[in-house]
Amino acid sequence: MLNVNSHKSENIRRLENLYKYLNYEVSSSLLYLGSWFIPMFIPLLFFAAIVFTPFMLFVLYKEGKNGWIVFFSIIVILPVVLFISFYSSLLMVVLVPFYLFCFILRMEAKGWVTEMRARNDLVLQKIKKANEGTALDDWTAMR
Repeated sequence: MLNVNSHKSENIRRLENLYKYLNYEVSSSLLYLGSWFIPMFIPLLFFAAIVFTPFMLFVLYKEGKNGWIVFFSIIVILPVVLFISFYSSLLMVVLVPFYLFCFILRMEAKGWVTEMRARNDLVLQKIKKANEGTALDDWTAMR
């Protein structure tokens, strides 16, 4: 008899939250376009990126997506360091790679969530199938 506790279903809450917040980050890229005309959005965009980045990196680390962390370092952190060092007047440009990364990660995170849900459903189906045979045995034993 299989028990629900004997199978470990994957916790997808972190990835679901990451995907949800990535939706907000990607949609805030519209503010980025508006910031060219209304500069007061720029501090809000930097604040959102700075606050969101540790959470995003934490989830990627916990899920073992080390390649994505390296990709983030190359695509986002390296250009930020170079732009701050040489072109501090173009600081707003450093948000472009961040939003590009968020967009790409959002598409990929949706696939991760779908895969984890499918694996969890498979585990639950196996548990249910294994427990179906014992339900009849338990009923006859009770008689």
